Amino acid sequence: MKRFLAFALCVLILSACAPQNATDFPQTMTPTQIPLDTPPVFATPTHIQVDFPPVHPPLPRGTGDLTPAQQMAVSSLSRTLNLPADQISVISTDAVTWPDGCMGIQRIGVMCMRGPVPGFKIVLQANGKQYEFHTNEDGTSVLPVGGLQVSGSAEDAAKKQLASMQGIDPNQISVVSDADVEWSDSCLGVAQEGIMCAQIVTPGHIIVLEANGVQYEYHTNADGSEVQPASILVSWKRTGGIAGFCDEMTIYLSGEIHASSCNQAKDSSMKTLFAAGDQSQLDQWSTKFGQVMIDLSDPKGAADAMTRVMTFSGNGDQQPTPDEQQALYRWAQSIYQKIQIGK
Repeated sequence: MKRFLAFALCVLILSACAPQNATDFPQTMTPTQIPLDTPPVFATPTHIQVDFPPVHPPLPRGTGDLTPAQQMAVSSLSRTLNLPADQISVISTDAVTWPDGCMGIQRIGVMCMRGPVPGFKIVLQANGKQYEFHTNEDGTSVLPVGGLQVSGSAEDAAKKQLASMQGIDPNQISVVSDADVEWSDSCLGVAQEGIMCAQIVTPGHIIVLEANGVQYEYHTNADGSEVQPASILVSWKRTGGIAGFCDEMTIYLSGEIHASSCNQAKDSSMKTLFAAGDQSQLDQWSTKFGQVMIDLSDPKGAADAMTRVMTFSGNGDQQPTPDEQQALYRWAQSIYQKIQIGK
């Protein structure tokens, strides 16, 4: 009996000294709980990637990989220089928030839409020269810096038109002067009866040409796609009367004619004189007479009074006699009638 009690006591002592199982947690801590004072453990990175803005070389020529704003800038330069788009490169494109709708380009007579306009400053290169454009974000508004006026093509266009009017070789025409200008509207500074002018500032040129000792002034837009004669020789007008006339005509020194009537659906801009004799007579009067004002209107207050007025801006120093005034007016009237017949 004593031996049994001694054995049982040894078993109890050995059990009390045995270590606890590793899976046994204190009742106050579960396997998912971590003491607050346990220091955090961070993974040691093997690679750190930093994204810097990419540095782009000049984009390939052409418009295949260009943004909408870049495409519109390239298209604008292509039209202005009359150059294929694949010969134009994009040198740089910088995102800019313009202070207003003028996108950093102030122009005389143009009101700027208020408020910031996100967009781009784009620099293009063509024929070894660089050109800067300012755009909005989607390229629907594109403005060239400095008007991007290409005087050579404008001069060529003016010379071509004068040569056609005078029936001479363009090589016989010289450029006296070429001045950059910003026209206040699309009529290029030459108002014409019956012609509506878009109220938009139009960069362009005042070009003075000389042929056979006579100088002619032309107004153009920037690239010469629009050419307007500006040396007015004759302004003729006939209104009123029983027939209700409302006819006007402008004859330019270079030979172009613009005629209009409120009774006609269309005008006859840029007609030429119909006969060599007409041009010859005009040249003679231009050499002889200076600035002439002719008024052959009916007396005021008369029934069905007709207004007949004409101005003649010649290079001479004489004034016409009353008979010569009658001849000048009748001549201009015959030119107007020929134009109406020729419509």
